[in-house]
Amino acid sequence: MRRKTSSPVRSRRGFTLLELLIGIVVGAVVLIVIQTSYFGALRLHQTTHARIEEDRRVQRAVGILRRDLAGLMLPGSETSLAQGLQTSPFSGSMADAIGERVSPDLSTNTGRIDGWTPFADQQRVAYFLVPSATGGNGRDLIRAVTRNLLPVQEALPEEELVLGGVESAGLSYFDGLAWTDTWDSMATETLPAALRFSFTLAGEAGGGPAGLYEVVVPVLVKTTATLAQEDEGALP
Repeated sequence: MRRKTSSPVRSRRGFTLLELLIGIVVGAVVLIVIQTSYFGALRLHQTTHARIEEDRRVQRAVGILRRDLAGLMLPGSETSLAQGLQTSPFSGSMADAIGERVSPDLSTNTGRIDGWTPFADQQRVAYFLVPSATGGNGRDLIRAVTRNLLPVQEALPEEELVLGGVESAGLSYFDGLAWTDTWDSMATETLPAALRFSFTLAGEAGGGPAGLYEVVVPVLVKTTATLAQEDEGALP
């Protein structure tokens, strides 16, 4: 007689409380790791884009400054209205109502010529620092442009924002031996060998400056007095 074998009894036991706690702890650790990695990558993404945007703003400003300084025109020419390069006070100029003057008036050939601009490529440019229009740290570096060099009456030049968040700025002049903060081409009848525009970006609130930038451009045009001094060997 064959014996009946009983079928195995399947266990219907569930998870214990300890197993549930271990699973919850492991899941929490995994979520913390994922969250840390995600927000770390997000901060890196935001920091990188902010840095790229900051570099883009600075490079744009450097390009404008370099073009204006490289386009310096020879003063006293019979074929132009270029003024002398003078750092003397401009208290009588209406342009000084814009803000703190950073540079003297520069006669440059960087004017835009098109069908809608009734002036030549020669223009007069000066740089100023004014309070920030957005209320942020630092001040705004403004480019004041005068296209009409024979006005019936003096008027304020057009203002263009070059760079925001600037703490300080200045223009210096290389005489062939050293840098100086003043120049008077009407007295010396010469132009500097090079121009250097320096500006410092403002840092975060309560912090120090964010960075110092310098734009150095050689002056290619030379006055008659400069050429005579070079012939005599007085200049390097």
